[in-house]
Amino acid sequence: MLEIEGRIHDRYTLEFKVGYSRYSPETAVSDFMMDTWIFIPDSLYINSKTYSKNNFYRDCRSLVRLITPVYTLEEVADTGNMPLSRLKVCCDELVNGVTDEHIRAYEHQIKMFSSIVRSALRSSMSALYQQTEAEVFKVQLDRIVELLDRIMEAYRQIPSQVGLERISHELSTCYTLGEEYLCQIINLHLFRGMEFAHKRFPDSGERLTEKVALYVDREWEYQRQKGFLLPCDDQQRDNRDYLHRTGQLKKYVESDLYILAQKRSNIFFWEQIFFMFAAGISMVFATVISFSFQQTYGNFTLPLFVALVVSYMFKDRFKDLMHYWFSTKLGNKFYDYKIKLALYGEPVGWGKEGFDFVDVEKLPPEIRARRGHVSELEAGHCAVRETVMVYRRRISILDKQLKRLSHYSLQGMNDIIRMNLRDFLRRMDSPHAPVYINEGGGRFHTLAAEKVYYLHFVMRYRYQGRTGYRRYQVCLTRRGVKSLEEC
Repeated sequence: MLEIEGRIHDRYTLEFKVGYSRYSPETAVSDFMMDTWIFIPDSLYINSKTYSKNNFYRDCRSLVRLITPVYTLEEVADTGNMPLSRLKVCCDELVNGVTDEHIRAYEHQIKMFSSIVRSALRSSMSALYQQTEAEVFKVQLDRIVELLDRIMEAYRQIPSQVGLERISHELSTCYTLGEEYLCQIINLHLFRGMEFAHKRFPDSGERLTEKVALYVDREWEYQRQKGFLLPCDDQQRDNRDYLHRTGQLKKYVESDLYILAQKRSNIFFWEQIFFMFAAGISMVFATVISFSFQQTYGNFTLPLFVALVVSYMFKDRFKDLMHYWFSTKLGNKFYDYKIKLALYGEPVGWGKEGFDFVDVEKLPPEIRARRGHVSELEAGHCAVRETVMVYRRRISILDKQLKRLSHYSLQGMNDIIRMNLRDFLRRMDSPHAPVYINEGGGRFHTLAAEKVYYLHFVMRYRYQGRTGYRRYQVCLTRRGVKSLEEC
C-alpha cells in the first residue's frame, strides 16, 4: 500500500509525505521508486542556466522516517500491552544492570512510547472531529480524557514500581523528558478539541468540554510543580523559550524513528574516467597537428611554432568542451547521489536520487498526458512554454534488518520530501494588480486582483510491481504559496 499526502509546510515550502507499506513479513528487501516531474511557467525563468543541481539540492530536503507503530488509545492504556509493558521491562532491566545495551533499550522505549501515544491521540482526535452530534462528541471526548488520564498515571507510576530513582540523574532525566513531551502533546490536542467544540457547538461548548477543562487545570498545576515550561500571557521570552523547547523535545523523541541518510556522489568515478578520456582525445588532436606541421615544414620553423600555439589553444577549448558534454550526459544517465540508510548505527537500506531538466518533447507519453488540460491560448502559436524538471528517487529497505532492531511490528516508512520555492518567486510580478469594474453610465471602480502562477507536479511511483500516478497543482504569488490541490 502506498499513500501520498501533499500539504503546505510553510509560506514558501511544500511537503510531500510518501508512505510505503512493507510488502510482507517474509520480504527481505522492499523497493520503492518515485519520479516527480515539475512543470514551471517559462516566465519564472527557471532553467538549467539559472537553477543548477546545487540550487535544487539546497532547496529540496528529503527525510526517511519509520511509520509509528499503530495502536489505539485503548490499547496503549492497557498495561498488559506492549507499549507500557515493554517500557516497564526496560526500566526494570536498567535498574538491575546499567549496561550500554540496557541504556539504549531504555531510551528507545521512552521515545517509542511517546511517539505511539502521540500517533494514537492524533488518530482519536481526527475521528472525534468527524462527529456532528453534540452528545456523541461529548461521549468520545470524555473517553479520550479518561484514557489519557490512565496512560499518564501508568507512565508516572513506573519509576516507583521499579525503583528508577536508583539510577543516575542523567538517565532519569530521559524519563522526565518523555513525560514533558507527552504533557505538551496532550495539552495541544485537548486545547484544539475544546476550540473545535466551541466552534461547532457554540451553544453547548462549555458543557461538552467540562471534563476536559478539569483535566487540563489539574495537569497544568502538576506541570508547574514539575517545572515544565508553559506558555503565559505577556511573557514573550517565556513563550519563545516554550516553542524552542517544544521543537527540541519533538526532535529528541522522534529521533529513533528517523533513518540516518548519508549521501555521496554517485558519478565521481565515471566522471573522472570520462575526464581522462577528454584529456587524452584533446592531446591526440594537438599531437597530430604538431606532427603534421613538423613533417611538412621541419623543426624550428615559424609555421611549426604557429601550429603548436594554435593546436594548444584548440586542445584546451576542446578538453573543456568534452568536460561539459560528458558532465551533461552523466547527469542524464546516472543518479547524482547514493544514499546509505542507517538506524542506530546499523545499515538498513540504500537509495539513489537524481535531478535534471528535461526536454518537453522527450517526456514519457503518459506523463505528458497527465500534465492536464491545456488551454487554447497555451496550445496556439502564442503558447505559454514550460520548463520541466524531474526528480528521481529510489529507496530500498532491508526489512529483516529493521525487524531485528525493534520489538515493534514496523508497518513501513514515510519518505518526506520538502521543497522550498523561494527562488521561484524572484521574477514574479507584484502580487496584486488593479482591475476595473464597470457600474454603467460611466461609473466604475477598481479592485485589486491577485496575480498568480501555477506549477504542476506529476508523480509516478512504483511499488509491489505496480505503477501509479498523482498530480498536484500549486498556486503561487510573489508572497509565497497560496494553495496546493490534488487534481
